[in-house]
Amino acid sequence: MIETEKGRAEITRFTIDVAVRLALIASVIYVTIFLLRPVAPLIIWAIILAVAVYPLFAALRRRLRLHHGVAAALLSVLLLVLLLTPAVILSASAIETLDAYARLLVGGEQVVPPPPESVRGWPLIGARVYDFWLNASHDIRALLAAHVGQITSVGRWVGGLAAGVFFEVLQFAAAIVVAGVLLGYSDRLTGTVRDLAGRVADARGRHFVEIAGSTIRNVSQGVIGVALLQSALIGVGMLVAGVPFAGALTFACLVLAIVQVGPNIVMIPVIIWAWMYLPALSAALFTVYTVPLLLLDNVLRPVLMARGLQTPMAVIVAGVICGTLAGGLIGLFIGPVVLAVFYDLLIAWVASGSRSEGGEAEEG
Repeated sequence: MIETEKGRAEITRFTIDVAVRLALIASVIYVTIFLLRPVAPLIIWAIILAVAVYPLFAALRRRLRLHHGVAAALLSVLLLVLLLTPAVILSASAIETLDAYARLLVGGEQVVPPPPESVRGWPLIGARVYDFWLNASHDIRALLAAHVGQITSVGRWVGGLAAGVFFEVLQFAAAIVVAGVLLGYSDRLTGTVRDLAGRVADARGRHFVEIAGSTIRNVSQGVIGVALLQSALIGVGMLVAGVPFAGALTFACLVLAIVQVGPNIVMIPVIIWAWMYLPALSAALFTVYTVPLLLLDNVLRPVLMARGLQTPMAVIVAGVICGTLAGGLIGLFIGPVVLAVFYDLLIAWVASGSRSEGGEAEEG
């Protein structure tokens, strides 16, 4: 009887000890998440960037024989230049274009060119669009005064959008700096992450880390890299052709390419505008230059995203699309990683079941 009571007391004491320890651990985890929540997007972006550019960092360190810290600092500066230079150029182009139109508007000069006669022949909306366009070309100030409420709402929306883009650029620049710090300690951090994954998932933990790293690098090359290349080439074509608001249109093409919508919905109206207002030869050259660029992502993206991965292309694409819809630009990278790991777990589970059934059949 006494031994039974002692055993119960020990079980009770052990249960209380475990409960207290779990409560303390849960409290520490909760407070940590609460403290890191304001900078969580910054940290996630820094990790994604560090993983994506690690091969470039390793090659730079090896070829130039640089110390970890020096190579990380040099690469961070290069990434900041690549980020801020296009942002400054696009901003300057947009400001210059808006300033030119504002001067024309204040001086009473023609801001909007008259519509072509072909607009009147558009089905359903042709006559209405033609009349509105013609009124805007004759007296744009009167038209703006008549719709001041709607224009104010649009202006506020555009201002909020510009402020959001500016904040995102600053956050991305800060993420580049943090990614440089992570790269400086990359060897130690990589070992820690692999050991942690091994503790969580035993032998497959390290394999999951490799899957995550390869997926992030391939997505960054196949989505971000192709989007940057495609939008940059399209922007050069619009600048050479003299398309108005080329900077803003280039940025719109970049965003649409990253979120997997594609720049076609922006560039098809631009091509139509080119045939309306540019000389026939210039419009033809612009079209011949632009159309292959609109198809560029369909060729390069699958090749880059599937390179070196055992995960099927359909799983990666599904992760990209679903992740973007669920979590925005960060979800673009997290989605493929989660689905790739889930797919690997599913295949391993199915394979283990098949092996166990085969062993039972042999024993029988």
